[in-house]
Amino acid sequence: MRALLPIGALFIVIMMLAQGCTKDSGPYYVTPPLDTINGYDTVYFALDVVPIFVDQCWVCHPPNGGLDLGATNAYSELVNVQSIGFPSETRVVPFEPLQSLLWKKVVHSGEFGLNMPPNVILPNEDLEIIRNWIEQGAQNN
Repeated sequence: MRALLPIGALFIVIMMLAQGCTKDSGPYYVTPPLDTINGYDTVYFALDVVPIFVDQCWVCHPPNGGLDLGATNAYSELVNVQSIGFPSETRVVPFEPLQSLLWKKVVHSGEFGLNMPPNVILPNEDLEIIRNWIEQGAQNN
């Protein structure tokens, strides 16, 4: 019986020390939390998508194709807008990259004339940003 007392006391001391080492503060985020609907980090049109258009597309748009992908006009000329060259197609369909002409052009599907940008494939990171933006509803944020 006496041998159990020191073991029991040792157990209690260990439990008290362990309890004293636990954190009671809230969660810490190293990166922004994920978007709870889509599981992706939020993609911002102005911060993430427009720079791709300005760097990769704006040399030709404007003036070609009746599409201005500059910072001021890109959103209003893309989202829920019918294509001039392919009237049955919508340039960007929110939540639906596979139904969006923009997506079909930048992944070089070959279905609708020239791929965009011509003779260049966008880096995977840029494609992921564009796809995630469309999947998240193509917001003007």
